[in-house]
Amino acid sequence: MSASIDMLREMASSNAKMAIKMERKGNLDEAIVYYYRAITALKKLIKMEERKSIRKIYEDRLKQYAKRVLELLDMVKRDSTVKISGTEEKSELRRMVKEAILVEKPDVKWEDIADLERAKEALMEAVIWPLKRPDLFKGSRRPWKGVLLFGPPGCGKTLLAKAVANSVNATFFIVDSSVILSKWLGESEKIVKELFRMAREKQPAIIFIDEVDAIASARSVNEHDAIHRVKTVLLAEMDGLYAKPDERLLVIGATNMPELIDPAFRRRFEKRIYVPLPSFDARKEIFKIHLQGVNISDDIDFNKLAELTEGYTGHDIALLAREAIMRPIRELARSGLLDQKDAKPRPVRMEDFIAALKVIRPSVSKKEIIKYEQWARMFSSG
Repeated sequence: MSASIDMLREMASSNAKMAIKMERKGNLDEAIVYYYRAITALKKLIKMEERKSIRKIYEDRLKQYAKRVLELLDMVKRDSTVKISGTEEKSELRRMVKEAILVEKPDVKWEDIADLERAKEALMEAVIWPLKRPDLFKGSRRPWKGVLLFGPPGCGKTLLAKAVANSVNATFFIVDSSVILSKWLGESEKIVKELFRMAREKQPAIIFIDEVDAIASARSVNEHDAIHRVKTVLLAEMDGLYAKPDERLLVIGATNMPELIDPAFRRRFEKRIYVPLPSFDARKEIFKIHLQGVNISDDIDFNKLAELTEGYTGHDIALLAREAIMRPIRELARSGLLDQKDAKPRPVRMEDFIAALKVIRPSVSKKEIIKYEQWARMFSSG
C-alpha cells in the first residue's frame, strides 16, 4: 500500500476524531471544519482504493460524516440569531478573510526551483508577460485568468506559484479551501467575494488556492446548498463577471487530484500545467540545494544519488537529505559528545544516503504517475 493512501487514511481518522472532540465541547462550527476535511480525505481514498470491501467502509463513513455535517449546519443556522449589517458586516468579513487567507510577498526565485523548465516557460507566457506588459495583452491577446498546476504532491507546485508572484512583485493570497468551507460555511460565499475584492485592491495580485479540488470538486444534486453557493460564487468570480477590462488578477489552483475537478472549474482554469516528478538533472540539483551549508564528504556521488532516487518527488528527496545529514548528529549523541560545544559532527558520507534510502521510500506509486500522465494527455494546455 502506498504512503499516500496511508497518509490519507491518517488524515481522515485524525480529522474525524477532532470533529467528534469539537462537537462534544460544543464547538459545532469547528466540528464542521474537521468533518469536511475527513470527507475530503475519504473521497480521495475511495478513488484510490481497489478493494471493494475497504472502499465500501470508506463510502459508509463518508455518508455518516456528510449526514452529520448537514445536521450540524442546521443546528448552527438555528442558533445563529445575531445579525451583523452595514459597516460592522464589512469589517467582520475582512476579519474572516484575514484569518482564512495568508497574504504575503513571496521570496522565492526561479533559480530556487530545480528544473521544471517546461512548467516555468508555460507560466512565463501565461502569467509573467501579461502582468509585466499589460499593454501588449489586450483584446484577443488578453491574459489568462486561471492557471491549474497539477501533478504528484511534493513536486514544486506551491514554489512555482510563489516564484510567479515574486517575479511580478504581486500580492500573494494563499487560500486554504478547507478554511473557506469552515465555521463560516453559511457566510462562505460572502468571504469569497470579499477575498476577490481585497485582491483587486492590491493589484497585481495572485490568488493561490492549494488543494483546489476540495472547493472545486464535481457538483452533485446531493450537495449541501451552502457548499453549492460557494462554488457558484467562485465560478462567477473566476469568470470575470465582476472584473474590469484592465484588471491584473490571476487565480492559480494546485491539486494532486485533478480528476476530481468539476468540468466548469476545469474550463475556467484556461492554462492547465502538469508538474511532473523531478528529472535526473533536477534530482541532482535538489540534493545540492538541500546540502548547502552542510559539511559533506568528497565521496558523495550526486549522479549516483539521482539514479537511485528515480520516482522520488522533490519533497521525498528533501526528507532523504534530512535523514542522511542527521546520521552524524545521532552518532555524536550516542557517543555522549552532543553537549560539548566544541564537538563537531563528521562530514556526511555517501553511506549515510545509502542508509537513508532504506528508510525514506517514494511517496507516489507508478500507478499514480500513470494517472497523472493520462489526465495530462487529455486536459493539459501548458
